[in-house]
Amino acid sequence: MHDDDAWIGRALNIAKRVESCADPDTLFVTQTVLDLIDLPVYLFHEVKVFELKGDYLPRRHLYRIVSVDQTALAARSVEQMTAEDWFLKGAGIVGTDDRALAEELHCCEKALELRPDYPEAHNNLGVILKRGGDLVAGEEHYRDAVRLWPQYPEAHYNLAILLEETARPEEAALHYREALKWRPEYVDALLRLAGLFDARGDRYEAEHHFRESLRLRPGFAEAHNNFGVFLESQGNADEAESHYIQALQARPNYAEAHYNYAILLEGRDLEEAEAHYRAAIRSAPEYAEAHNNLAVLLHEKGSFSDARSHYLTAIRMRPADPQTYRNLSFLLAAMGESEQADRYARKAAEIIAG
Repeated sequence: MHDDDAWIGRALNIAKRVESCADPDTLFVTQTVLDLIDLPVYLFHEVKVFELKGDYLPRRHLYRIVSVDQTALAARSVEQMTAEDWFLKGAGIVGTDDRALAEELHCCEKALELRPDYPEAHNNLGVILKRGGDLVAGEEHYRDAVRLWPQYPEAHYNLAILLEETARPEEAALHYREALKWRPEYVDALLRLAGLFDARGDRYEAEHHFRESLRLRPGFAEAHNNFGVFLESQGNADEAESHYIQALQARPNYAEAHYNYAILLEGRDLEEAEAHYRAAIRSAPEYAEAHNNLAVLLHEKGSFSDARSHYLTAIRMRPADPQTYRNLSFLLAAMGESEQADRYARKAAEIIAG
């Protein structure tokens, strides 16, 4: 229906039922869609037969779109390529190096040359430009995407992240809300909005959005971790611990959850805290804060040599942090290495003095 926010019809009703059958981050389609699309370009697998609630057919075969067949797409001449072909070619590029980024950028630009009002291409070009460090141009394309398609939740979400990262939280919140308006179960937007409410000091709304994100996606590790941090800040250590544990059950190598849980455990079980700091470092060897905190813990328990190693690693990764230099100075003094201790104490003072 043109010039109206309402979309009706049997196809959309079926689409919502198909969506409910699909796992997160997968694309399911019906046989009807396979009959309509350019099959040589797509790779797909049959899933199984489903009975869709409210469908006029008793059963439907559903198929999962696996990827775009880049070989088939590349066989077409440039003159034959449509805007959609260029878009699909760009979306199917694997890799994050400069060459892949340049090729993906070229494909999106070609798509927009042929179809300037292509919102998905504007959104993807925004992602590519932001990844490449051009935030101004990235924002322009995100705004083009939502101007051309105001009901585009992903573009609102991507624009909101950029606005949040460039210190415009109020405007970011507006676009997270727009994403949720058009997709009420957009869990990632709920979680990001929860973080904004927390930063603003609106504890009630923050907690509501954290709990709603976990109601919709109970195994969402990042939501459990972030909610744990929030609950701990509110003095609810027991529930915070429960969420850290659930985060680690969902993602055992989640370094940030190990780190946050270790901080909570320091007040009650130093051995467990040490184990989680070490787990964080195994998952993310360059995690400076985890190295520093582990060094402090080892320092306090008398494991001086191990503590020094982690202090030095933290300094290598975070050379402008005066507290780590000061901590290492105290450790070296306790080890009887007064000359080295004085050197690190002077360095801490120099950093503080600017």
